[in-house]
Amino acid sequence: MSELTLAGITIRFGGHVALNNVHLAVESNSITGLIGPNGAGKTTLFNVTSGLLKPNEGTIRLNDQVMTDLSPYRRAKLGLGRTFQRLELFPSLSVEENIQVAAEIRGEWFRSSNGASSVSASVQQVMKLTGLNSIASKSVAEIPTGKARLVELARTVVQGPSMLLLDEPASGQNENETEEFAQILKILNSEGVTIFLVEHDMSLVMDVCDKVFVLDFGTLIADGSTEEIQNNPVVIDAYLGGING
Repeated sequence: MSELTLAGITIRFGGHVALNNVHLAVESNSITGLIGPNGAGKTTLFNVTSGLLKPNEGTIRLNDQVMTDLSPYRRAKLGLGRTFQRLELFPSLSVEENIQVAAEIRGEWFRSSNGASSVSASVQQVMKLTGLNSIASKSVAEIPTGKARLVELARTVVQGPSMLLLDEPASGQNENETEEFAQILKILNSEGVTIFLVEHDMSLVMDVCDKVFVLDFGTLIADGSTEEIQNNPVVIDAYLGGING
């Protein structure tokens, strides 16, 4: 289990404030959502959390470890996993090979005496979880976006993160694929993985999340349970009203 804490996070790009004194905590073993309009700062917040951006102000902690100045690689070794809004896969490799690359990197981090057999077992376990066995030998360049999202999830999960950041993971999925994806997230969470989710598909957010934070123009405007967020007039005015309307 893992807890993520962001305290006073501010990001400026020239005169533009992308994140303004953001405080939030993702509780251990929860599925927490982050929603808001396009341009609200959601991906910027994920980039700061995963180490791709350094905040102008503020502190980031994973459990008791301050990560603010750590590289993405060091954060990953501490148990932070990340997927991206734009798919970041190896198109010349097969589904299984994409996942295997990540498993081998983890094997180098924590040199296992089981070697290749441990990597293979991890890959097979994750492919079974994500339902990718039937397309294991296909090039990722040949599969639809919905399946590619699962490959990216599997490639991250095989590295054994305790905290998983998912940036619009249901983008490109049809309704059935999104429902299956929700079940996978619930299984991962039941196994002790804490999940922090950016998503515009509100049916997915409301189905899986224990708590939701709402960003607008780089500022947190609300947080609470899914029911509280759905009925919050400030959130409806800033975001949900536009979706539902």
